[in-house]
Amino acid sequence: MNRNNKHNNPATDPGDFFKKVEIPYARSKEDVWAAISSQMEEERPPKTARIFSFRPVMAVAATLLLLIALFSIMRFYTKTVDCPSGQHLTATLPDGSSVEMNAGSTLKYHPLWWWASRSLRFEGEGFFRVEKGSKFNVRSAMGETSVLGTTFNIYSRDDTYRVTCFTGKVKVTSVTKEEVILGPDYTASVNKSGNIIVRKEKQPETTISWRENMFNFTAAPLEEVIREVERQYGVSISMEPGMDLYYTGFFSKDKPVEEVLNIICKPFGITYVKTADGSYRIISDQ
Repeated sequence: MNRNNKHNNPATDPGDFFKKVEIPYARSKEDVWAAISSQMEEERPPKTARIFSFRPVMAVAATLLLLIALFSIMRFYTKTVDCPSGQHLTATLPDGSSVEMNAGSTLKYHPLWWWASRSLRFEGEGFFRVEKGSKFNVRSAMGETSVLGTTFNIYSRDDTYRVTCFTGKVKVTSVTKEEVILGPDYTASVNKSGNIIVRKEKQPETTISWRENMFNFTAAPLEEVIREVERQYGVSISMEPGMDLYYTGFFSKDKPVEEVLNIICKPFGITYVKTADGSYRIISDQ
């Protein structure tokens, strides 16, 4: 065998083989690392950004504020009815109950909350006709009257608080939490100390004669009588100091105010004068 032919065969010459193979050692390590990093970035899954929306929270907060505002309006919106001096009027409540108001009287209640609580504030004098239903409360400075369905009269002025029941039953509670239950024709009077005095009326209709413009008094302080004249006629009347007198009698608003003052003053030996500004002054006749 010819050995020279064997080594000279280009298909089997190792030198020729390695000359044909290109080894990429020409790339620097920085280039290799950059290529690897680029491939890793391509394979890494993209990050998902989570964006928190305040819109649902704001919608809930707005709804809550709206409900609170609506509740506040319903609960605390107050209607006030004033009966001025020289007049009588009737106020009708949301459930059909009514209050005939004497001159110089005021009532306050929450009309939008009436379905939940039949409660009102009253000062002055009024005759109440209460429709049957839930508890009905009348609060005044010196006491509270509670009923279910009945008719009654309340007098609440200054330091005087009187309640007269005409039909049904009423509970009267003083500021000291003393309480009584009245039946028809009984009157409860609350004194300054919060004590309650109960009496049976022989003529209960006289306690509401004001509805017919008649005013009856039994051993009433003269100042209380004069204040009633002021309210009914819309005038101003002053008194001299020290007139610690008590009046029993009546007068009709059909008479002029001067005639009424004369009827009241004459039994005590006192009189009245009309001043330049149109008001009146009660003075001693001596």
